[in-house]
Amino acid sequence: MFAVHLLSFYFSKLQEDQIKKVDRFLYAMRLSDEQLMDISARFHAEMEKGLSSESNATAAVKMLPTHVFSTPDGSEEGEFLALDLGGSKFKVLRVKVSDNGKRSVEMESETYPIPDEVMNGRGTDLFVHVAESLKDFIQRKHINQKRKPLGFTFSFPCGQSKVDEGVLLSWSKNYKARGVVGTNVVESLRHAIDSVGEVDVDVLALVNDTVGTMMTCGYDDQHCEVGVIVGTGTNACYMEEMRHIDLVEGDEGRMCINTEWGAFGDDGALDDFITQFDREIDAASTNPGKQLFEKMVSGMYMGEMVRLILLKMAKEGLLFDGKVSDALRTKGKFHTKHITLIEQYKEGLKNTKDILLELGLSPSEDDCVAVQHVCTIVSFRSANLCAAALAAVLNRVRRSRKLKRLRITVGVDGTVYRMHPQYPKRLHKVVRRLVPECHVRFVLSESGSSKGAAMVTAVAQRRAAQRKEIDDTLALLSLSPENLQQVRDQMRVELERGLRKDSHSTACVKMLPSFVYRTPNGTERGKFLALDLGGTNFRVLVVKIRSGIRKSEVRSPTLLPSLFDHIVQCISDFLDYMGMKNTRLPLGFTFSFPCRQTGIDKVKVHLVSWTKGFKATDCEGNDVVDMLREAIKRRNEFDLDIVAVVNDTVGTMMTCAYEDPKCEIGLIAGTGSNVCYMEEMRNIETVEGDEGRMCINTEWGGFGENDCMENIRTRFDREVDEGSLNKGKQRFEKMTSGMYLGEIVRQILIDLTSRGLLFRGRITEPLKTRGIFETKFLSQIESDRLALLQVRSILQHLGLDSTCDDSIIVKEVCGVVSRRAAQLCGAGMAAVVDKIRENRGLSHLQITVGVDGTLYKLHPHFSGILQNTVKTLAPECDVEFVLSEDGSGKGAALITAIDKYLYAMRFSDETLLDIMNRFKIELVNGLGRDTNPTATVKMLPTFVRSIPDGSEKGDFIALDLGGSAFRILRVKVSDEKKQTVQMESQVYDTPEDIIHGSGTQLFDHVAECLGDFIEKQNIKDKKLPVGFTFSFPCAQTKLNESYLLNWTKRFKASGVEGMDVVALLNKAIKKRGVPDIMAVVNDTVGTMMTCGFDDQRCEVGIIIGTGTNACYMEEMRHIDLVEGDEGRMCINTEWGAFGDDGMLEDIRTEFDREIDRGSLNPGKQLFEKMVSGMYMGELVRLILVKMAKEGFLFEGRITPELLTKGTFETKHVSAIEKSKDGLTKAKEILARLGVEPSTDDCIAVQHVCNIVSHRSANLIAATLGGILSRIKDNKGNPRLRTTVGIDGSLYKMHPQYSRRLHKTVRRLVPESDVRFLLSESGSSKGAAMVTAVAYRLADQRRQITETLAEFNLNNDQLLEVKKRMKTEIQNGLGRKTHDSATVKMWPTYVRSTPDGSGMKISAGAFLCQALILPIDHNGLGR
Repeated sequence: MFAVHLLSFYFSKLQEDQIKKVDRFLYAMRLSDEQLMDISARFHAEMEKGLSSESNATAAVKMLPTHVFSTPDGSEEGEFLALDLGGSKFKVLRVKVSDNGKRSVEMESETYPIPDEVMNGRGTDLFVHVAESLKDFIQRKHINQKRKPLGFTFSFPCGQSKVDEGVLLSWSKNYKARGVVGTNVVESLRHAIDSVGEVDVDVLALVNDTVGTMMTCGYDDQHCEVGVIVGTGTNACYMEEMRHIDLVEGDEGRMCINTEWGAFGDDGALDDFITQFDREIDAASTNPGKQLFEKMVSGMYMGEMVRLILLKMAKEGLLFDGKVSDALRTKGKFHTKHITLIEQYKEGLKNTKDILLELGLSPSEDDCVAVQHVCTIVSFRSANLCAAALAAVLNRVRRSRKLKRLRITVGVDGTVYRMHPQYPKRLHKVVRRLVPECHVRFVLSESGSSKGAAMVTAVAQRRAAQRKEIDDTLALLSLSPENLQQVRDQMRVELERGLRKDSHSTACVKMLPSFVYRTPNGTERGKFLALDLGGTNFRVLVVKIRSGIRKSEVRSPTLLPSLFDHIVQCISDFLDYMGMKNTRLPLGFTFSFPCRQTGIDKVKVHLVSWTKGFKATDCEGNDVVDMLREAIKRRNEFDLDIVAVVNDTVGTMMTCAYEDPKCEIGLIAGTGSNVCYMEEMRNIETVEGDEGRMCINTEWGGFGENDCMENIRTRFDREVDEGSLNKGKQRFEKMTSGMYLGEIVRQILIDLTSRGLLFRGRITEPLKTRGIFETKFLSQIESDRLALLQVRSILQHLGLDSTCDDSIIVKEVCGVVSRRAAQLCGAGMAAVVDKIRENRGLSHLQITVGVDGTLYKLHPHFSGILQNTVKTLAPECDVEFVLSEDGSGKGAALITAIDKYLYAMRFSDETLLDIMNRFKIELVNGLGRDTNPTATVKMLPTFVRSIPDGSEKGDFIALDLGGSAFRILRVKVSDEKKQTVQMESQVYDTPEDIIHGSGTQLFDHVAECLGDFIEKQNIKDKKLPVGFTFSFPCAQTKLNESYLLNWTKRFKASGVEGMDVVALLNKAIKKRGVPDIMAVVNDTVGTMMTCGFDDQRCEVGIIIGTGTNACYMEEMRHIDLVEGDEGRMCINTEWGAFGDDGMLEDIRTEFDREIDRGSLNPGKQLFEKMVSGMYMGELVRLILVKMAKEGFLFEGRITPELLTKGTFETKHVSAIEKSKDGLTKAKEILARLGVEPSTDDCIAVQHVCNIVSHRSANLIAATLGGILSRIKDNKGNPRLRTTVGIDGSLYKMHPQYSRRLHKTVRRLVPESDVRFLLSESGSSKGAAMVTAVAYRLADQRRQITETLAEFNLNNDQLLEVKKRMKTEIQNGLGRKTHDSATVKMWPTYVRSTPDGSGMKISAGAFLCQALILPIDHNGLGR
């Protein structure tokens, strides 16, 4: 047995030695993961070159478009022919595809040889041979003569401009047929088929074998979007986003790209990985310097590679005892199939020996082991190189689709992959290691690539049929120029009918007088209250004309049962908020519904009918002014002077006319649709008077109610009308307004889906839901800059699982519907402007239209189409359109896209309340002794037990260290008639070398600055108390003892963390004769104390600046970390670390994670990184860079400055968000970063800043809400009344931040009355306040101690008391002295204490005796 083990060990050792010998010889072929990642990155760079029109000509990897736009979706059916030309044999197939619910494919095929003389002869002979083989196949299979679609698999590099066209770029695989390179091979095949005759086919598609493989596998697995061939040759294809393919027109959808990766390295990109054997293979090939990657990996060269290695090793005496046979010297004698046999698991060594013997060699066991290992290294390198290139493809697909994780299938074919026993396993394993973010399934193409040509043909046929059906459907919504002229002319007729008294009652365009006789002339001034009701939100505004002040508040109305009571409630709340309840203001009421008026004010304004989904009862036919006045009376809290009632269209015209005197038309294109304009009084027969003009509210939404548009209404319009609240009414509005466009789209999508043209024919529950497809989605989907990926994301959000093709069709549907709406509005507007021109007898009219409405503002194309339609239909009118509010349609559409892009930064109140509750849990964890060590929010005790009470006084010094500038103050607090504070301060710089130096250097610098300040103040002899604001996380054990936990804000001074900073500073200042530090606080506590001096209800302090933190007064009974239960103590929360334990992972974005990775303290202070000024500008920069890279901004251009960290500062965010000159500032700031922004870009950047800063305010509000809620619970009060002291540059400088914070806090904690107080003197004064409080408390303690000292007795005094008491006891017992004694010593006549042995008597009996026998002073009883 021992001998067997010994022999086994010897043989294993021998094998190991042989393997090491080969490894040393072929070390250059062994590739590490780092090298493979490098190769993958190089290949990705080559892909980029190949896709670009500028670099494609010189690119090695040609990235050829195939014009295959879709993989099979399972609905393909029919009978197809396929040809497969790519090797020494040629294949003809008949493929039957059926879609009978089982999706089956039947195939018949014949293989025909291609003689060498044909392969290397004339090109015409080659294609005639193919055509004759096809004819033979058709005859032998008795295929009927009905014209058959044919797909052609042609496995050579071709340039394609169509799917049925291919120009051969070069031959490969030993083909050399003359006269073919540079010609269209499909045309050559067609000519050959015609010359042969009796073959009736239609060549619909040309594909190479790689595309055929992908399409074959894609029929069975619709996740298959990559094809790979590893056989005689090698190649890959994949579905690329059209927007990235410069070589073809169009940006929508995807196209299959044939990479032709065999040429990777032809430009030298792989020179450092190419070995001497690769060079020898290349030199002996028919195409030296070409297809270098293919020569390193494919089956055509792998066997020859092994032969060359064995030959060299034998010559060097490493194999076969240095002997070489003639066969081993002969090129082509060692085949790739030999490698496959040699690497078999069980029979490998036996096969090795047999093969080597056939080559005339006499191998030893050692030789066989070594040869087997050579084969392993060569084939493994091939698998590694394929894996690296494939990883680049997969990563590109994942990144293009912006996915964190990609699920994809790779279709694979080729003899090496099929036949080699280890190759697939190695390839799969390495790919999954290189791209862990991709879940990759590999599918072997069982039918080869031939079937793929039939699949491409089937897909092309299916797409053509579907395209026709879709085009026919959408044609119903297309309006011809004649249609639009008819709409214009018919609208003109209806306008006239509405104005005439005899036809007004039957007119569908009601032409309601508004009693507005003129537009503003610019002299108007004053303060007014305005109400605006016309949609799902109701707005209350105070407008001060001339100063430009406008304050507003938006509320959502409750429609039933008391609409006007709800409106008055909202007005009351607003007047309260503005402090104007006792002011009687003139009121203008924008009421955006059809009303019949007899005047503009103090007259009857009867609601004709509700529109826009409103249905409040008891309103139609009634006077809305009376209803509003009655509701105000019922409220009995304020009075208003209702001076005007207008609808929104008139309001829009008047708003714009204030800026532009030529504005005499108002247009609303939003939830509803309407127009008003200034009509000549002589034409208005429904009111008295002929002089001047009056604004007419057309109410054109009713156009078509008399069936005058029936020729252009579709079945989809009728379906929408049937499902509406006012069937048969507002027909024009239902074809043009935002309330209905989304519903029209939904009806079309249902129709297309029911016919199998969308969503795989599945009508989902969301698609059946009325209103699910909102009009805002049209604006988002049609945005020029919104990629199909985002379109697909919108559809998925709606529960519609779409393919890329589906997304293209949905986008097309949205475009047709919105285009028609804009054209109809344009035709109607053309009728209006032409009427005004004719009214005034002008040959040419110049006029301005004031426009409002979300559809016009937010939709990216609506405004342009409308304007062009007006220009075309009213050529004699020069019409300018002006928005009633700042902004542009495109810019607003981009904002919509940004909202989608940054949706993760927008929080609902529910989410904020959830964050608030999470923070409350963290507060409790930080306060608990057991949970504090693992808590992220450390809840550090500060030993500050009181806020100022107003009695503090004295002269103090305060130090403030918390940033690059160090501040020293002298604070004088006087307590005379009115408590006052005087301050003098000086700021000292803290150089970078000190910030990053040693702790000794830092505190010596502080002490030196303090000495300078004392000298300048001439207070060296005063020995003033000193307070120290130290704005870093510290653990305090006393008011004047504080241990630094860790540095933040770029400070890195060594030897300080874990040390008492007060002791370090005291040591530094001792030699300068300054008293020791009396109190140390951080900036947050300093802020609370500063504000507490002015408002004694202040019990919370917050910093929102470079960093962020909060403190508050906590009940001592809840603080486990310090002794004592009485009173309160200020807790420094250190809330910047909230989320460091993963608590906020679900709301952190990719940009937050990138900020964190680039910070000095990754994984720490995560909440601070989401909200504070140190990071906000950088957060915006990262978002802008990504949006630019994806084409959302700056036309995709990115400058070096924009790519540089820190170039976009938080002060830029503040500047950009200013209401007046924000867009100008945005342009200036972006210009400094080398960007040339459009107005749309500036609007978008402003919106990004808004979202980022608003998120910060919301998150601060949520955590502050947690603190306020805790204080309220601690006090047990149903309502909390408190003040929050705030400081910090972000809160101070940002124009919107404070308002947003206050508003959100009040919404989250409605049971708290919170006053926010800005710390005017910063946190520095707070250190002096803490010192003053400590000083005051110490002085109070002294006075109390002095008072109580009178009650203290020393030993002598106690002995004297004892002596006197003894004397008095004796006096009391003496008969003679008893009467004068102060201590009386009365006898009780109880002579003994119980001894436990006497008669038992119950307590009750004893008490009875006591009651019976009266007690006197002479005996126990009488």
